[in-house]
Amino acid sequence: MVNVGPIQAPGGMQPISGPRLDGVKPGGAIPNSIPVDRVEISQIARLMSEVSLLPEVRAEKIAQVRAQIEAGTYITPEKMDIAVERLLEDLQI
Repeated sequence: MVNVGPIQAPGGMQPISGPRLDGVKPGGAIPNSIPVDRVEISQIARLMSEVSLLPEVRAEKIAQVRAQIEAGTYITPEKMDIAVERLLEDLQI
């Protein structure tokens, strides 16, 4: 059997340490040499997210209202009263 001596690095054993952050001041930014993960959300993705939160469109209700508008029967005194009340609430009058 061959007798193998201990393995040593030049200058002796060195402790294992984490990444070196030379040049980082306390409370300062990390130097550009260290990669940092970043997420960018496009304007279209933001818009799609907002659209997904909108209530579902009721096509039959839209068709009904369009037909009433075309027939001239959509605007009634009752609907006008409700609209005015809501406007005054919004204006806080």
